[in-house]
Amino acid sequence: MSISELELLAPAGQMEVLRRVVEAGADAVYLGGKKFNMRALKSDFHFSQDQLAEAVEYVHQNSRKIYITVNNLYNNRDILEIKDYLQFLAEIRVDAFIVQDLGIIELCQQMGLQVPLHASVQMGIANLEAVRLLEAQGFERVILSKNVTLPEIKEIASGSNLGIEYFVHGDQCISHAGQCYMSSFMFGESGNQGRCRKPCRWPYALTGEKTCAEEEAQYYLAHKDLCLYPYLAELVGAGVSSFKIEGRMRGAEYLAQLVSAYRRALDRLGSDPESYQFDKEGYDSLQANRIRDFTLGNLFGGMSVQGIGLDGKREPFFVSQAESLDNLTELPAQPQPGLRVEKEPELSVRLGGIKAVREVAGMDIDNFILGSDGIRRPYETWNRAALGQAIELLEGTPSRVFVESPRIVGQKDLRKVRKCFSWLKEQPVAGIVVNDLGSLVLAQAAGLDTWAGYGLNTFNSQAAAFLARLGVKRAVASLEMKAGDVQMMLEAGTEAEIVVQGALPGMIMDYCVVRASHSDWEGECARYCLQDRYALVDLCGQEYPVVCDEKCRNYILFPFELSLLPYLQEISAWGVKSIRIEGQYYQDQDLRRVVEIYREALKQIADGSWNVLPSFAKLSRVFPQGVSSGAFGRL
Repeated sequence: MSISELELLAPAGQMEVLRRVVEAGADAVYLGGKKFNMRALKSDFHFSQDQLAEAVEYVHQNSRKIYITVNNLYNNRDILEIKDYLQFLAEIRVDAFIVQDLGIIELCQQMGLQVPLHASVQMGIANLEAVRLLEAQGFERVILSKNVTLPEIKEIASGSNLGIEYFVHGDQCISHAGQCYMSSFMFGESGNQGRCRKPCRWPYALTGEKTCAEEEAQYYLAHKDLCLYPYLAELVGAGVSSFKIEGRMRGAEYLAQLVSAYRRALDRLGSDPESYQFDKEGYDSLQANRIRDFTLGNLFGGMSVQGIGLDGKREPFFVSQAESLDNLTELPAQPQPGLRVEKEPELSVRLGGIKAVREVAGMDIDNFILGSDGIRRPYETWNRAALGQAIELLEGTPSRVFVESPRIVGQKDLRKVRKCFSWLKEQPVAGIVVNDLGSLVLAQAAGLDTWAGYGLNTFNSQAAAFLARLGVKRAVASLEMKAGDVQMMLEAGTEAEIVVQGALPGMIMDYCVVRASHSDWEGECARYCLQDRYALVDLCGQEYPVVCDEKCRNYILFPFELSLLPYLQEISAWGVKSIRIEGQYYQDQDLRRVVEIYREALKQIADGSWNVLPSFAKLSRVFPQGVSSGAFGRL
């Protein structure tokens, strides 16, 4: 990459902003239309089709480029409507589509569109194998996950011909991009569809059962604004070619100042890279104009509490706040007479360790899902020895055994995943459930059959078709799909599994909120996560359990268990191939009771004798605090 090829990429939410950032020195601008676009909560932002055509003409007249965000997740109805929009964008000659949904890739290929594709940060691309897969699918650029470190960027860039784009400034989510579902579970408003209500910007207390008492609420999840201005030369050295500024909802004056500062720095770097030095005056101007305080994010490793605005003093006003969450204590649905179930769905159960396998090994379970994400105590977990014992225990039974890859696989995780898959190739397992594109590549290289986990956000039939073309046998539907979305996808013939019961993972983050709550956050970690069960508590007193894994990642769970038991007859009638119980956090006896309830319900639905009332009454005795229908039950 030549230093002259460096690109400064600026956002624009309105025409005035577009003109100002171009005048300030942006090489390219990214923006979205009124539909099919992130940042959907503010209707006065984004571009109509006439404005898009005007924007393209203006940008091209100034010898700059324009990239259009088509980076939501879309249901089957959206996919039908979006074809005309993509064709329109191609005809006005936009320079690239920024995409997240795998269905858009499939659609662009079917339509024969020649518009370059850029992989959105929402795809969570964090390893070289995923980048190479996208390159093979015709992508020209990848916007890497904000969680990759500088050495990982360098390793990825050196192994691929794709252009590497990276966020250098602006508002950042605490969760891994594309993997935050909390707003969907709470309000039916998806961050993956541009409507996030930002529960990460609320105050919480952190409490443990034994080691700490509930304390005053703080903004434990409030990520400071990213500012990598001091490390532009290092990013260039690592292989970054496009430097992206966040802020499509920001005003013209604020963004013009940002673009000007980065423009001057990149020009100095380009004119004399050998003697380039960080400009403190330029940085001071950014500090003076900041919204939140600054952080380097994950550039040099997992972010600590120093990257969090705990006191919330610089948090911009946002209308969202904690409120009492709905939970099911009464049935929201009744069985519909006359619904015909052609074939009884398979029952899949995910388990947290060998003790759980022993507890349910003799039960009528079609697919046992074993994990590999190394969840730490006090929960049971999996390691190589435990996996071997479980596989041996289940060998010779009618059940199939799958091993699920971790939800997050960064560049530094590839070696371990590759070794695990190589070992599994020699074991009597039915296949691997993968949650990222890199793991899909590695599983297939090992000769293992693959399913797509819900971490791949399969939201429509076109996305499932894309995965099927890559060899995926079945896709677990996105946890953010509403009932109508699921029905459309299943009735289109998609080979899918639906999660119907279990803990709902609202956020995944590399930052450890448990350690952040203790004063000794510098130096070697005291591993507080091994000593207690922790939870965040919102201002309504609702507890969000915090689970930690061996990589010190945190999983923030929704306060209520998911249960789609009241909808099981409809889901079965729509043609689902399998339903899943996420049982990895259940006590053994609770797990057995839940499996019994669902297996009995499936059999009775198949023979037409099911009555939901006694089934739900049994489930309510296991979860007396109530359950949730998650995003599925939202209108």
